[in-house]
Amino acid sequence: MKRRDALGRVALLMGGTLSAPTMLAFLEGCKSGSDTASTGLDFPFSPERKALVSEVAEIIIPKTDTPGAKDAKVGEFIEKMLKDCYLEKDQASFNKGLKELEKKDFMKGTPAQQTAILKEMEAAAKQELAKADEDKKAADEKKKYTEAGKEYTEAGVPFFRLVKELTLLGYFTSEEGATQALEYVPVPGRYDGCIDLKPGQKAWAM
Repeated sequence: MKRRDALGRVALLMGGTLSAPTMLAFLEGCKSGSDTASTGLDFPFSPERKALVSEVAEIIIPKTDTPGAKDAKVGEFIEKMLKDCYLEKDQASFNKGLKELEKKDFMKGTPAQQTAILKEMEAAAKQELAKADEDKKAADEKKKYTEAGKEYTEAGVPFFRLVKELTLLGYFTSEEGATQALEYVPVPGRYDGCIDLKPGQKAWAM
């Protein structure tokens, strides 16, 4: 699957555009190294954090008649992407979210309790993104008339937004996601630009 095709598919599933850090990380490739000492997010993840990240991903894409996020090793993908492809502010934001889940004993909760916690974080992320957008617009406006706007520093992407984007990207670019959750043709034949899907048919892998 081509990178731009994968991003387009995930953006569609997200119901809008992807965050800028995810777009840059996936399209431009990863850094050669990452100094994460100031973020609180230590690599490699501890076994407990590996299990936590994988569990969150599995709730986002659970196993049904197709493989789930754990089957596709999405947790490992998320760790690798965060370590090599994201800025410290996004790593710090992710760490903050993990600490919040740990504080709430997420792994000890029932499936219903875990889902409720993630829904709360999703709602908080939407509010945080809306406020960040307002703050950026205000800073851009100030830059026209004063030096004050230049003091604005863009915050990291909220935890839930990051983990959802990375879960979808990791899943639909994995062998399990591309070949079993989507219709897949290993060696495509001719290109047909507009084909009606049959009722219940899965979308095609790119």
